[in-house]
Amino acid sequence: MWALKLGGSILHLSPEDPLAAARDALFEALRRAPGRWLLVPGGGRHADAVRKAQREEGFDDDTAHRRALAAMDVCAQELADLLGDTARVITRCADAPALAAAGITPVWAPCADVARDPTLPRHWGLTSDSIAAVATRRLGLTGVVLLKSCEIPLDASAEQLAAAGIVDAEWPRQIAGLQSTLLGPAGWASVASPVWLD
Repeated sequence: MWALKLGGSILHLSPEDPLAAARDALFEALRRAPGRWLLVPGGGRHADAVRKAQREEGFDDDTAHRRALAAMDVCAQELADLLGDTARVITRCADAPALAAAGITPVWAPCADVARDPTLPRHWGLTSDSIAAVATRRLGLTGVVLLKSCEIPLDASAEQLAAAGIVDAEWPRQIAGLQSTLLGPAGWASVASPVWLD
């Protein structure tokens, strides 16, 4: 089993966006193969609202971190609703293997799990990218795949991807020793490929 991080920018594409058809095909592929992935949503427009509020109101990074995790929880529910009966929200990543074994795709709402973890940084350097890696390590999953709405430079290192802003600053550290792949829009459809089966 792999963790699949699906960015909030993908979840919240408008119907008029050129990538909307690819996003809809991705969702259909996930519906056809329930239980194959642990889905980790980004925070999307809800996390963007937290960033804006922090700039305007001046609250600290710890507060922003907790609010951004709550934004991921909202997106988890939205994603599960879009996938219908094939998916279910979980608040403990430890519940993912049993749910997947029952043929249902777990969608992790990480706020409760991550907010209590004293080993993780509490700032914008840790986003849903690295949180997906955290779940991968905790559960001993095969690896982690990030779906991005931008093109991914070939042969870029984790450090280069972080420097370019394609992944968060914690990504190089969090994926140490893990299998990881980033897919741009041209690769979204590959989530249906048998290559991701354990």
